[in-house]
Amino acid sequence: MNMEQVIYRIKNETNQEDKISSLIEPIIENLGYLIVQVKINDHEGVLQIMLEKINSELNFDDCKKISNNIMPLIEINNLLSEDYRIEISSPGIDRLLVRPKDFLENIGNEIKIELIEKIENKRNYKGKIEGLEGDLLNLSTRKIDDKNETCKELKIPINNINKAKLILNDNLFK
Repeated sequence: MNMEQVIYRIKNETNQEDKISSLIEPIIENLGYLIVQVKINDHEGVLQIMLEKINSELNFDDCKKISNNIMPLIEINNLLSEDYRIEISSPGIDRLLVRPKDFLENIGNEIKIELIEKIENKRNYKGKIEGLEGDLLNLSTRKIDDKNETCKELKIPINNINKAKLILNDNLFK
């Protein structure tokens, strides 16, 4: 796995979320973790940070360590009001796919993707990950009309993906 497969991250974040993730990402990576997503939930007053541990599973002690390391930075830079709380978690089984390595690790699994720019007049697709060639995702899609089922292979540039998420099914539990 090359470094670009780890470094590049699909970001579906607001300006404020991007400001926070850009500030904390170097600290988090130095501690051995990767950001999956940073989201601010204004309604609940929560900063949600989804992480994965580079070499093993994320646990409670990891979340505590991350929180202790990033809270002072967030507070010093006045990035959130005082009544916000931080939630740190793993991305879960039906996780977002944000790095090329995520797509490679999930070949054969089904995903939903939302594109930045339309391909063949569509912005949203569901399909099975067939592979990754350079920065192109190979996605096999199915369309069922009346009695006909057609399969189509799409090549989607990773930098045209706004959001990609695994579809929860039995295959993810194997």
